[in-house]
Formats: sequence, structure tokens, C-alpha cells
Amino acid sequence: MFIVDFDDTLFDTQAFKEARCRALKECGVSEELFWETYRQARHSPDGLSTYSNNRHAEILVERGFEKACVLDAFDRVSGEKQVASFIFQDTKPFLERLRSCQRPLVLLSLGDPATQEMKVRGSGIHDYFDRVFFVDAGKVEVVAELMAAVHEHETWFINDKVQETKEVVKHFPTMRIVLKQPSVALEAQYVESGFPHFKTLSEIQAYVAKHFG
Repeated sequence: MFIVDFDDTLFDTQAFKEARCRALKECGVSEELFWETYRQARHSPDGLSTYSNNRHAEILVERGFEKACVLDAFDRVSGEKQVASFIFQDTKPFLERLRSCQRPLVLLSLGDPATQEMKVRGSGIHDYFDRVFFVDAGKVEVVAELMAAVHEHETWFINDKVQETKEVVKHFPTMRIVLKQPSVALEAQYVESGFPHFKTLSEIQAYVAKHFG
């Protein structure tokens, strides 16, 4: 079984956020304010992943901006054609190669479920997966359910976040791990993790092909 993350693994989330930041300039939102309010919108007080267009817009309304302008700016970046342009060039070949292994292929994405579904469906990769999960808290519970239901001799976890991956491995130490290192991430963090890590899906594909089975 392959369990694969979405943001910053299959989808260039950093570029997507930067495009949204540029779109908001028409509403008078500065780059600094975009990132400040983005961080506010990202999580609820109890730690759930809550980022959505509407939540970010409401925070900007509190700063004096017009909600309709903000939502219209976001919508221009979130259309199906626009979202599809943010998947990495090697995403679809990578998924096709994983499917050719004839093992269950699962997408496990952390974030506001409605927002994540919008991005995944808009990106055109939803149908590559046998099962798709959107969670607003940790991933361990879903991984546990999958591991109990799918009796595979080998499970791969392909993700971008080091700490999140360590939490999964703590519960499932036999899982095969590969990390996708985002372009904005610090190399040292990935080296220190001890996990195999690569900057492209093509490199991950080659690593999986070498060690699969």
C-alpha cells in the first residue's frame, strides 16, 4: 500500500499561496498582511486545520477589507484550470507508476476537508487513488484504520513534513518512509530526520522502484 500526502508533495502549495497573495493586491492587501492573516486562518484555537477561503476572508474583513473582493480574488486562483496548473510536472507520471505496482493507492491530506477536496479535484488527480481521506487533525488515526483493513506486507508513507512523519513512524515503525523536501524547506531538517528525502517526485519514483517489493 502507498499512502501519499497532497500539499507540497503532489501539489505546489507554496506557488498556490503566492498566487493568492498576488491576487489579493487588487483588494489592497499587502504581502505582509496576507501572510500574517494566512497564519491566523490556518488553525483553530484547539489546533484543528481550518484554513479556507471564507475563514481567511473573514479575518481580512476584521482588518477593514471587503469580503466580496477577497473571495473574488481567491476564486480567480481556485478555479479548476488554475488549480490544475499547480501540480508538479512529474505528479501524474509518479502516480501512474505507483498504480502500476498494483497496490492500494491512498491519498491522505491534512487540512479543512472542503478546501482540500476542492484542490484535489481541481488538480485532476482524484481518480488516481483507490481511497481519499481529508482530515483536519493528525493522520495517525487514519493510518491505523488503513493498516488494520489492508493486510499488506509493505506500506509506504510518502510525505513532506518531518515532524508529522515522525509521529506516524512512532506508531508504525515498520512503515517505509520517503520524504519530499519542499523548495522552501531547510535541508538540515531533512538530513537530521534520517529518512530518505528527495526534492522531486521523479527521484522518489526511482527510489521506490529500487526498493519496492
